[in-house]
Amino acid sequence: MMLKLNSKKSAPLAALMTFSLAYSPSAFAWGERGHDGITRVATRILADNKDPEIQKFGAFLQKKENMLGHLANVPDIVWRSLSPELDKASTPSHFIDLDYILVPGKTPTAEDLPGTMDAYLKALDKNCGKKAKDWACAPGKDLGDRLLKAGHAPYRVDTLTQDLVQAFKDLKAMDKIQKDSPDFEKKNTAVDRILLLSGILSHFVGDLANPHHTSKDYDGWETGQGGLHGYFETEIVDSLGLDLEANVLDEAERHEPMAKPFAKHPHNYLQQAFELTLDSHEKLPILAALDLQNSLLAKSSEDKDEGDKSVKGRREKAKRKEPSEVNTFYRNFVILRLATGADALARFWLDAWQEGGKPDLSFYRSYHYDVKPDFVPMRYLPQGK
Repeated sequence: MMLKLNSKKSAPLAALMTFSLAYSPSAFAWGERGHDGITRVATRILADNKDPEIQKFGAFLQKKENMLGHLANVPDIVWRSLSPELDKASTPSHFIDLDYILVPGKTPTAEDLPGTMDAYLKALDKNCGKKAKDWACAPGKDLGDRLLKAGHAPYRVDTLTQDLVQAFKDLKAMDKIQKDSPDFEKKNTAVDRILLLSGILSHFVGDLANPHHTSKDYDGWETGQGGLHGYFETEIVDSLGLDLEANVLDEAERHEPMAKPFAKHPHNYLQQAFELTLDSHEKLPILAALDLQNSLLAKSSEDKDEGDKSVKGRREKAKRKEPSEVNTFYRNFVILRLATGADALARFWLDAWQEGGKPDLSFYRSYHYDVKPDFVPMRYLPQGK
């Protein structure tokens, strides 16, 4: 049974506003500070819980928050540097361009979105079979290419959470192993695995909390706002004060933004991931408007004349004000998105621990630190994709 997180009632934050990515190693979500902040805030959400059991679980994670924050950045830094082939294959696990499966004019629910990878591939194929221009078709000569372009982050979150559940179960099965047993080190190794998966999972949950990771217009080029992705997620976030994470924690604990959406799908990690994705996707107009109203100086330009190879693909990013001049306009939006990611992450961690039998972690004593962990395979992908 899912135990409820703390609930503190108050009014929400003040109202906001009265490559291809599949091949770009520089297309991050949140940058290092954002991913680290989401991770550390999530540990403290659990450590602050009123339930003593959850509080103890959260306190353990909080002690490891810095290592977990490092692991949350591994997919964007360590794994991207392993090889160009792995980078190309794994980058789509960081995003999902919902436009390529949505029905024009219809706002879906999580239940409407593909519940399996096979259903997702069929949805991509279906959109490409429509003649009307309103239907967005993922580019590519076959489904493999379209999958690279469209992304599949919710399925990554789903399977990583399942793997984390199994890791907790594996540890629970070792309950009878005592400290004087020659097998005791296996328990520490099991916790090493739990910490690794928890940190890696944080990265992909954080990705889905960023609106730009849910749309084919991931960088604002379609609206003349090219370059908005990095400007928002890294430059604006990095320019904010040291009180940012404290405000994110306060927002997450007061309003629990993912509580109701996740409660609709107990233990269904894919649909919970889609709830987070939809929540982010609907915020795209807010982010675009923040830029238009406060930071944009000159729109981006993009040469689309495919007949002239000398200029084909030439782009010039939009010109914007220095982040420090306008970050106060973005501040509330940044806090809300990071809080949403942290709240979602805390719920994935908590559910996995509960489903895994709520094993005790207090025995763990280790100096193990995965600085450059091996790549965790995307086991949900069809063979050959």
